[in-house]
Amino acid sequence: MKIRSVLSFSAGTLMSRALGFVREMVFAYALGASPYADAVVVAIRIPTMLRGMLAEGVSQNAFVPVLTRWRDRGLLWALAIIILGASAAIVPLGIAFAPTIVRLIAPGFLSSPEKFNFAVAGVRITFPALLFISASAISMGVVNTKGRFFISGVSPVFFNLGNISLLLLAYRWPILGAAAFTFGTLLQALFLLPFAWEGYERPKFKHPAVREFLKNWFSMSLNTGFLQMATLINTVVASTLPTGTLAYLSYAFRLIHLPQGLFGVATGTVLSKSVSEDASHGREHAWKGIVFVSLITVAVAFLYVVFGKLLIEVAFVRGRFSPEDAERTFRVLLGYVPTIPAFALSSVYLSYLFAIFRRKEANVGLVLSTLTNLLLVFPAAKLLGAFGIALTVSVANSVAVVFWALRSFGLSKESLLTILSLATAFTMTLTAAVLLGWRP
Repeated sequence: MKIRSVLSFSAGTLMSRALGFVREMVFAYALGASPYADAVVVAIRIPTMLRGMLAEGVSQNAFVPVLTRWRDRGLLWALAIIILGASAAIVPLGIAFAPTIVRLIAPGFLSSPEKFNFAVAGVRITFPALLFISASAISMGVVNTKGRFFISGVSPVFFNLGNISLLLLAYRWPILGAAAFTFGTLLQALFLLPFAWEGYERPKFKHPAVREFLKNWFSMSLNTGFLQMATLINTVVASTLPTGTLAYLSYAFRLIHLPQGLFGVATGTVLSKSVSEDASHGREHAWKGIVFVSLITVAVAFLYVVFGKLLIEVAFVRGRFSPEDAERTFRVLLGYVPTIPAFALSSVYLSYLFAIFRRKEANVGLVLSTLTNLLLVFPAAKLLGAFGIALTVSVANSVAVVFWALRSFGLSKESLLTILSLATAFTMTLTAAVLLGWRP
């Protein structure tokens, strides 16, 4: 695995995530921790979840390994039609059943008809974004197989620009908070298209690689589905807590999303291609990825513990976002801190396992993660509020990573470094939480 390729992807991602941070600042200004903010978070939740099942996971762990082995334009068009067709079938269902979706994932909204109706309208606005998300995933897969990682990394810049342009108006018209998401996905898809476009060739649906792709896609979707099930449960629990809880969780998660994308997603994307091309040296490629993300993400986790509150205050305290909101967001951020190395390492291990077609082990790890989340989230939320939900996510992600490390390499330098990185992050979080007090 070439670290230079990781840095190339990270350079593009840095630009997009920096702009994503600006997007969150504008979101906080326009919607704060209001009922509208909670409703927009819910409206975005389902398309975001399906993005992992239909798009992002497909691009990195199903699409790229297949196209890297079989560079065939007819195969490409067959896979593109399959992915877009699946998304096109889901969109009208999401629009039609929007009230049911909100009842299922945010039952706490039923006590506030205005909040509930706003969330329903938001879901209907965001669901068409699935088509644009899928188109972007296909384009990113093609671009990555060409080794043009910077283009993939920088493409979310246009998603963020689309978001920001409408969020600036959401202070007056809050429903534009949902419309901003859909508009952003459209701009990203349009940016990627020229770089990925391949001349049309008759789709080869009977190509032997289609079956391999479908197996990887089904397995990856199953994996992501397990994780998203946990996210759904967490959303249900958070919707029953005081107003603003969903917003605090969203703001805190977006902050840790920056290093996750810069280092975890970047490393996993490059590793997937490297192992697919050179499976005989797969373990060496994986070790480089583990060392790289472990060192960087533990350092970033420390910086978030020490300077996280200051970062939140400087970035968000304006408009509808108050200093009290900043304090509550920081407490949630502490719960998410161990997820920084956990997510980055999970990206490395999943890319490695899918590249060598060890799908079963990937599935088992995510089942363990989901079960851990389900067992812990209710008592954790009751005792520690939003901090408890965030900490549960960190624990659940870490369980999967440790399983993958031990199953992939046994008790080795890879697994020991993985466990040490996670333990260090949890120690920092728990120490800071004790010093601040366990108040939810």
